[in-house]
Amino acid sequence: MKENEFDLVGELDRTLKTLGLSRDGAVSELVVRGQDPLVPSTIRLGSAMGIALLSAAVGAAQIWESATGRPQRLGLDLGQAMHQLTPYLGGGNTLNGYGSNMGSVLGLGGGLAPALWDLYRTADDRWAIPIACYPSTRDAFLDMLGTAHTREHIGAAVARRISWDLEEEAADRGVPLAIVRSREEFLAHPQGRAVLDEPLVAVERVGDAPPRPLPAGAQPLSGLRSLQFTHVFAGTAAGRVLAEQGADVLHVCEPNAFDHDLCWNETGVGLRSARLALDSGGEGRRAFEELLRTADVFVHNHRAGKMSRLGLSPEECAEISPGVIHVSVRAYGHSGPWRDRGGFDQHAQALTGVNWSERRDGRPQLPPGRMLNDYLAAYLVAAGVMSAVLRRAHEGGSYRVRVSLAGVSNWAYQLGTFTPDQVERLLPATPLAPPERLTRATPLGELSLVAPPVTLSETPPAWRGPLLVPRGSSQPRWLADESS
Repeated sequence: MKENEFDLVGELDRTLKTLGLSRDGAVSELVVRGQDPLVPSTIRLGSAMGIALLSAAVGAAQIWESATGRPQRLGLDLGQAMHQLTPYLGGGNTLNGYGSNMGSVLGLGGGLAPALWDLYRTADDRWAIPIACYPSTRDAFLDMLGTAHTREHIGAAVARRISWDLEEEAADRGVPLAIVRSREEFLAHPQGRAVLDEPLVAVERVGDAPPRPLPAGAQPLSGLRSLQFTHVFAGTAAGRVLAEQGADVLHVCEPNAFDHDLCWNETGVGLRSARLALDSGGEGRRAFEELLRTADVFVHNHRAGKMSRLGLSPEECAEISPGVIHVSVRAYGHSGPWRDRGGFDQHAQALTGVNWSERRDGRPQLPPGRMLNDYLAAYLVAAGVMSAVLRRAHEGGSYRVRVSLAGVSNWAYQLGTFTPDQVERLLPATPLAPPERLTRATPLGELSLVAPPVTLSETPPAWRGPLLVPRGSSQPRWLADESS
């Protein structure tokens, strides 16, 4: 066996089977160029992103073939796929030539805030990664430690704490923080076992409803309506993927909900966005329920407790809108002791052993580009939605689609890892090529974005309206309703 033998197409087909999708009949040709390692990482980053991208593309092709009888040719360059995995390899979106405003995550000295991606050593010689990048969690974290907002102060405070006590207290206070674990520790942990018991993407029927016809139009998802109650990366980016194939995607944020410019400018491409108050019986809630009643898909990535308080479980949404596809993206899974715990991409890395696999000189590391799971999850969510759209057209029913960042991280690890020596030996001599880009005028300025890397012969990505609008600036109406 060759040292770097890897069957990407075989792994793609296994993932498609989990999703309930298939290339058979829908894809007449598939061409994939490139091979890991593409950057100095022990994880097969390009292959993982390639499989996620192609899963969504196959879902679109399968809907298209079912509706028109015409298959598609698909192509992908894994080097370009890497720029969809993370914007921090040089492929971030720009507005009028500048990256997004990062002032909300800068510390006192002008560098990145000390509770963003830093790893801190604890009193028992473990490593903790706190991400307190929102005002409320930052204040709660600093209050918990009783310290100032500098690396030196936080490092000294964490160094006095026992790792497991710190992790549990942070969870009790709602502060996203995880202790870095080895792969063996993940496999032995109760939440690790829960992650292993969950499918990578769950597509499950949760109620009865008449069949709905497949989307009809110039693209596979033309006419599909997706309502997004999302923030940060993974959930909102799932809407971006649906919008690329023609869906009408309306993002909803609460009136005082804060998010970073970077998150919206990267993930809000192709979306409209409205502000609505959901936590009362007022006009905002009534407008939201009317949108939900006429939606095909509802996507959220908020904590389970919040969704329960808002009455937006899969069953409750199906009662309001029979036939809806309810999508939930969580940090650690939908079962197990951490199912209600909040966390980010990097916390899933810490739990599943990725940061320990990437270690150098005994110190855990984030992968190149810092991110692993958010965009993998987004494309897998979109593929799950497309699977549910196909099932609903043939069988009827309401559905739920479930994905977790930890489940995605575990899957990426299971694709196989390299040793540091193998990475050094196999890494290409030439650096990663810059991303291919598109440039469009938007209400926020001239947007330069990374071009979607998968080529589809009949339905290349296309969008209705501006590619980027200010978050919260749209009316809470579907496009067809606005034009009528």
